[in-house]
Amino acid sequence: MTVEHECNLCGSHALTELIDFGSHPVSKHYLESPTEQPPVWPVRLFFCDDCGLTQLVDSCPPEILYANYVTISAWKFQPHVSHQINMIKALKGIASDSKIIEIGCNDGEFLREMSVAGFKNTFGVEPAQDAFDLAIGKGIDVMQEFLTPELAKSIAATRGQFDLFLTRQNLEHISDLRGVAQSIQTLVKPGGYVLIEVPNFSCNLRCQDYSLWEEHVNYFTLDTLRHFMTLAGVEMIHDEVFVFSGEGIFVLGRKVESVPLSLDYLPALRQQNMDYAAYWPTFKSDVNNYLGDLKKAGKKIAVYGAGARVYCLLNFADMAGNIDIIVDDQPEKQNKFMPGGRLPVKPSDALYDDSIDVCLLAVNTENEEKVLKRHAKWISEGGQFWSVLPPSYRLLPVWKEHV
Repeated sequence: MTVEHECNLCGSHALTELIDFGSHPVSKHYLESPTEQPPVWPVRLFFCDDCGLTQLVDSCPPEILYANYVTISAWKFQPHVSHQINMIKALKGIASDSKIIEIGCNDGEFLREMSVAGFKNTFGVEPAQDAFDLAIGKGIDVMQEFLTPELAKSIAATRGQFDLFLTRQNLEHISDLRGVAQSIQTLVKPGGYVLIEVPNFSCNLRCQDYSLWEEHVNYFTLDTLRHFMTLAGVEMIHDEVFVFSGEGIFVLGRKVESVPLSLDYLPALRQQNMDYAAYWPTFKSDVNNYLGDLKKAGKKIAVYGAGARVYCLLNFADMAGNIDIIVDDQPEKQNKFMPGGRLPVKPSDALYDDSIDVCLLAVNTENEEKVLKRHAKWISEGGQFWSVLPPSYRLLPVWKEHV
């Protein structure tokens, strides 16, 4: 079905609906009690037939999502940060006094790391109040605003153009990608660099991973990310895929006079998206049947990790009815309830206290080994961990059959 919405990337109206996941509450807005009635928003996934970007339409407004961000960068283990900073240091023309701007800088943790590495002239833009306050507390030079082309012009007028533009795990949140492309053209000096980090939707397509996040309105592959950079007048000079919150794409580009545009990737990417959408009902049914059989056998099932990706998956696939509890080691999330499924969030000691038999790992792949070591005793007593977040190789057996 084709509807009259504009593509976030190219502005085309040629959007084809892939999956309607239904309407759900914001996944990171934890409930204080199971009787709360939070507002819900549609989660509908579309494919652009003209540029290939997979995207959500009519989702929760950013003013609601980002009044406070809740999920802070410093909470996350980011082993790839030092590698990115080393890559930046190696860029020709980049020095300790180079002018650097980060859009969506969250709590300023990456800019703090840049400062530790010797960069003296950094500036951040962050709309969320809680993240902005934390960045200020770290001594970061930061402005509390949403990036717009108008704001970019104002920044350039007062601060000049920048040698390096950073946006890490942020571009997927912004519906006005053309506005960001215009802002890059305004903010980055000729020959300046752009570093972008986004989740890799190719992993979702490859692994039948439907744990999307309603905050992520854009789902990039390397090809669609290159298309975005082309619109911004940026030539991609380096790309790599890495493991972080699933899979991520990290690219470096340089602002040039013109970049050739190619859509050779479009037919294959469209078919991958169509296959992904067609398999959703089968995946949803098979996973629930598998968990239902465990429940019929008397097994108690927990989910380890009270994160947005797994909350969305549980809500989209109606899995909460087969789950007993959520466990999480972060005190800020404990003694609250999952939005949508209303499952209680408990400390991970509940694996023992609640006699859990099977636990679905919903931590990032890079953190799984830590969890297994922490709960080696539970495993030795017969407890069984299976993952529900690709690209983990510990995926639930029924899930592996789909990959």
